[in-house]
Amino acid sequence: MKAVKLISLLTFVLVLGTSITSCKQVSDADLQAQIQQALATNPDAANVSVTVTDKVATLTGTVKDDATKAAIDSIVGTVKNIKSVVNNVEVVPPAPDYSELDKTIEASLPEILITYPKLTASVKDGVVTLEGEAKKQADIDSVMKKIQELNPVQIVNNATVKK
Repeated sequence: MKAVKLISLLTFVLVLGTSITSCKQVSDADLQAQIQQALATNPDAANVSVTVTDKVATLTGTVKDDATKAAIDSIVGTVKNIKSVVNNVEVVPPAPDYSELDKTIEASLPEILITYPKLTASVKDGVVTLEGEAKKQADIDSVMKKIQELNPVQIVNNATVKK
């Protein structure tokens, strides 16, 4: 009788242990969904994606700075049942804003080009593009020098000398 009770007790403990362990099993897909939901609340993580394999989260994509990368890593690391995080996120700073430089250069171009009616210039993202015709190379060189004094990012010279 004692042996039957002991076997019954051991079986009960085994079944209980199995059921508790099976309740703790979370699929990789569930973990991935949890992480995606957590990242969706952070607008800085819009370009970050995650995959989960064997409870290891792998992050890929781009963010604007190292602080954002670390914050995303931290968010994912706090998700229960994740063993580790492989952070392959790249830091890509946002492109510089040249709008003020463009305005300054744009305002100065008419004065520079006033004596060269066949030359035109445009500016975008700090890059000045010179086009048209001049009577001599010295005219183009003079305009280029004046434009250079405005400190553009770059000057593209598409102007030609009329022959």
